[in-house]
Amino acid sequence: MISVIVPIYNSEKYLERCIESILCQDLEAIEIILVDDCSTDNSGKICDKYSESFPNLKVIHKENGGATSGRLAGVESAKYDLIGFVDSDDYVEPDMFSELYKVYVETGADLISSGIIREYESGRRTEVVLDNYTEGMYKDIANSIYPSMLFDFKKNDFGLYPTLVNKLFKKEIIRKILREIDSRIFYGEDSTTLYSYCMEIKSIYILHKAYYHYCMRNDSMCHSSNPELIMNTYRLYSTLYDKFKDSKKKDELIRQLKRYVLELESHTLECIYGINHGLLNIWEFNYEPQLLRDNKYIIYGANACGQALYHYVRRNNAQDNLVAWVDKNYEQLGFQCDYDLESIKKGLSKDYDLIIIAVKNSSLADVIRDELITDYQVDPDKIIWRECIEKSFFSEAMM
Repeated sequence: MISVIVPIYNSEKYLERCIESILCQDLEAIEIILVDDCSTDNSGKICDKYSESFPNLKVIHKENGGATSGRLAGVESAKYDLIGFVDSDDYVEPDMFSELYKVYVETGADLISSGIIREYESGRRTEVVLDNYTEGMYKDIANSIYPSMLFDFKKNDFGLYPTLVNKLFKKEIIRKILREIDSRIFYGEDSTTLYSYCMEIKSIYILHKAYYHYCMRNDSMCHSSNPELIMNTYRLYSTLYDKFKDSKKKDELIRQLKRYVLELESHTLECIYGINHGLLNIWEFNYEPQLLRDNKYIIYGANACGQALYHYVRRNNAQDNLVAWVDKNYEQLGFQCDYDLESIKKGLSKDYDLIIIAVKNSSLADVIRDELITDYQVDPDKIIWRECIEKSFFSEAMM
């Protein structure tokens, strides 16, 4: 039925949880392939321990080559015709693969795509992410998926989210794609693989249910500074350009690809130079200037939203009552701000009437609110958050 492949590199802290979640699947015929990419911690030993106890689980130890080479090694070794991927620091619901398999049996789609549950490291915040298409079967994907596959300009978001781990693939097609992908691509390799795969198939089923827990970690590679990010983006662009250039939808796909490259490059600017591209965007707030002029207030948050709010305050001549600007990462973000950034504890020691949470996402605002009440004993009536609108500079430039 399904071969589930787990590429592994130095994941000893999370690996057992990951493996156990796959072993607990309620699908009988499932093969688990653990691909140890030359880990230097105890990951390899953990893999071997499980292989001794479970006959449907096998281990591949290989030279270090990155996630793409690890996935390919797993696919080459797989005995079933359907392939799923799980990252070694994540975990899945017990019915994930049985539900994806059920859809496959009913539809025969070349790709089954479900949602993901993003879990943030504090454990206090989760959000469900779904593809930006109506749930159902898509057979004419050139006209129904390609026009917004990489980027939906109307929604300012991905069409088909560039993740492999919440999907079900056909082995022969994904093996062909993984053989062709440049294994040196280490950031965005999922999107390179997924969108290349979509150029080889005829049908996709979009499922608006989420079974995969994608664990967001502050120490993950995607947050690390690496000068190779610049060449990484070039290789990704070249690979996908070659896939798109012969399509009848070439112009639409390459336009989306260029927009996606801007997203990657903004990540590069932030990782290497500490430049937050969100500062280029247009932000709209609905805080009444009089509210800010009549109350002593603290701004909580110093990323793009917080910095945009600070400039909004100044434009409305309401900065005189700003008594503190705080953030958990005040030491790292301080150099970007036009005002002295402080720790939360120091800021809250001052006399204030309001705390304005300066973040875009409502679920994150709820987490911050809970932390302020629980950890810092802040009066709930003093905490405010209002929805804001961010208009991407990149999207406006591409129109």
